[in-house]
Amino acid sequence: MLIGALLVALGLANSSLAPIYFEFLHFEFGLTLAGRNFAMSLQHWVNDGLMALFFFLLGLELKRELLVGRLSDFKRATSVLCAALGGIVVPAMFFLLLGDTAEIRNGWAVPVATDTAFALMVLVLLGDRVPATARAFLVGLAIVDDVGAILIIAFAYTTEFNTGVLLPAILAGGMMVGMNMTGVRSGVPYLIAGAVLWFLFLQLGLHGTLAGVVVALLAPVRPALARPTFVGLLRQKVRRFEKAHDDETTSILEQPEQQEIANDVLRVAEKATVPLNRWESRLEKPISFVVMPLFALMNAGVVLSGSTIQAAWASDLSTLIFLGLVVGKPVGILVGIGLGKIAGIASLPTPLTWGHLTGIGLLGGIGFTMSLFIATLSFGEGSMLLDIAKQAIIVTSLCAGILGYAWLRWGCKPVVTK
Repeated sequence: MLIGALLVALGLANSSLAPIYFEFLHFEFGLTLAGRNFAMSLQHWVNDGLMALFFFLLGLELKRELLVGRLSDFKRATSVLCAALGGIVVPAMFFLLLGDTAEIRNGWAVPVATDTAFALMVLVLLGDRVPATARAFLVGLAIVDDVGAILIIAFAYTTEFNTGVLLPAILAGGMMVGMNMTGVRSGVPYLIAGAVLWFLFLQLGLHGTLAGVVVALLAPVRPALARPTFVGLLRQKVRRFEKAHDDETTSILEQPEQQEIANDVLRVAEKATVPLNRWESRLEKPISFVVMPLFALMNAGVVLSGSTIQAAWASDLSTLIFLGLVVGKPVGILVGIGLGKIAGIASLPTPLTWGHLTGIGLLGGIGFTMSLFIATLSFGEGSMLLDIAKQAIIVTSLCAGILGYAWLRWGCKPVVTK
């Protein structure tokens, strides 16, 4: 669906429907509160609003990985951390050292993050040609990449800070901490508090997506019902269900008491689940199949013609994006792991080889979604540099995916497991 949205956006931007498409992107709507008008373009609602849900999901995944996942084990976490830091620093250095103007150097963060969906898609296509550890390592790498991108957005792209709404923002965050501590496990109160925090973040001058991360980090990790209580209630309701089920030939549709007991079981089971896992599970598909394709549709539309393509690839910006993603990512990952090994805090995850890590590094160069997102923050809507960056990101991500696939398919021997 991401690929489809990308193709649709490119098709619309280069067809007779282009004026309608771009007018649609910039259509403004909003609301008025206390005499103040709050309106944004449709594109901004997606980039600042719906993408906050994407970053909320990233935050949930990060918290789970830190508590019980790949990043909870020190040795494994340091290996991923070293690789990810190298994959962030080296591509950024290409921009900072080789960029010939301040405007171009402002895009130093464009090649630092990885589009996990596309990178994992390539690994799926490779099947058993690569060990399962490669997928786990790539996911961990992408998580740390995304954390880096979140911190960059927070500190590098905050130009104005309105301290007048700082106290309300702190109170909104404190309210969520209080809800967590007092046992509130329903998603609705957190949704309302998160929406308020998102609005206050925009008023503060911070990017709205950061509110999604903050809400995720405050998400409850304990269920409303303890396991012994859940088991006792479940047994009680099962016994009630058995007593109510006195006629095998009668449909449950004709047994309202049974239906009510079954619904009670569902409600009790939900209270026994961890909100963090429950929210992550419920959001994964809507964000993957709605939010991300919408983002691609809103941001990948760039006009392609002989003159624009020639101008784009004559620009140093395109060269730096290509070097940062295709060269800087794999080099940075290998250097990061190498320095970690020298320092004694990292090791190659078994059974991965340096060849596998090179291929993973190339797949890490698929920046697409995150690179497009950071490019819009770096260069601003409507600028020529943004159009150049979009072209370079799309082409470079495609090249990185093809090179990563070819390297892992034909450049690495398949790992034989006994």
